Parts: sequence; C-alpha cells; structure tokens
Amino acid sequence: MPAGRAFAARHAECVFMSGPSKKVIAPRVAAVRKLAVEARRDPKAILMFAMMTVIVAPTDEEAQAKLADYRRYADPEGALTLMSGWTGVDFSCFDPDQIVEYVESEAGRTALENITRADPDRRWTVREVAEHVSIGGIGPVIVGSSTTVADQLEAWFDKTDLDGFNLAFVVRPETFADGAELLVQELQRRGRVRDGHAPGEAVWPHAPRRGASRR
Repeated sequence: MPAGRAFAARHAECVFMSGPSKKVIAPRVAAVRKLAVEARRDPKAILMFAMMTVIVAPTDEEAQAKLADYRRYADPEGALTLMSGWTGVDFSCFDPDQIVEYVESEAGRTALENITRADPDRRWTVREVAEHVSIGGIGPVIVGSSTTVADQLEAWFDKTDLDGFNLAFVVRPETFADGAELLVQELQRRGRVRDGHAPGEAVWPHAPRRGASRR
C-alpha cells in the first residue's frame, strides 16, 4: 500500500511483495523505484522480490499432472479461511460465483487489492479465489518443464523489473528439490542464476537483472 511503499523507498534494502500477475507486480516495483528517486536514493539499490510457486518436472505434461494431483488434496474452504484471515473479509458469507469487490479493512489490504482492483482486466469470483489461494497463496503458480518455467521466469524479469523471487512450496521438500535439480541449471545456462557464491550467500532464487551473470 502507499504508506508501505513510501517507507520502503526511504529505508529498505529489499522489498518482498505478492501479486497474481505481472500486471499487478510491475506497477508496484515501478512505484517503489520512483519513490526511491524522489527520496534521493539509487532505485536499483533496492532489491525487489515477488512471491512465486514453481511446479517443475522433466516435461510439461508431467508438471501438469503434478498440479492436477496436488489439486486433489487442496481444500477450498481452508483456502477461503486463510484469505479471510489475510483480508478481514468473511468469504464464507458469499456465493462461490459472486464477484469479489474491494472494501476497506483494517487487515492486510494488499491481498484484497490483488483480487479486486490491482488488475482492472480481471474480475475474480469467490470460487476462483479459493482455487488460486489453495496452491501458491496469492502469488502466481508457474507449471512446466525447466525450459517452460525458465521462459516464464525470464518474462517476469523483463516485464516487471524484479530482482528475484521469494519461492513458496506446494509440498516440502519436493517443490524445492525439483527446482534445485531441474531448474537451476537451466537458469544458470541462461545467465540468470550465478554458478558460484560466497560463503553464506544464497544462489537460488536470486537472479541478476538483464541476464548478466554476477559472480
């Protein structure tokens, strides 16, 4: 929200944000960087990370099958309970096909903004919110082979000016193991993830901007 972005622009070294699409995230990144300039800071000195869930497998078909299997265990009621806690809105009161509208609340406002007015081209039903939040929370879910996922992650970098991703998981440790085994090498090959690091410095998920490898 505006107060948080202004605070981040003045003081933050990195910012963690969430949103279901590039259309939602890109303006938020741009807003923080613009405010940083106004605060006489280098806008590139603030690292921006977006929440992301990656489901990767050797082929696109296997990855989609994984997602379908995960959805068998997802609990829509639990997802709406989680969303209610985030937003302060009792989603149990609504019809599943009702369009979600923005309301002022003293709870976390970004989560509700994500599914109401952040992307004017999308209208969310309660049912769609439940399906989305049940896997990946309020962030996007990218599904596919290492090549497919890497292509989509690169698109996020190019369209949003992000510096990296804050990876969520569907199942633990499998989600992270699949990413490490199947995706990291592809991103390293493209120069998006470093192949060396100092002691205590994370290699994954941070990726250098513009594809230039930083060592």
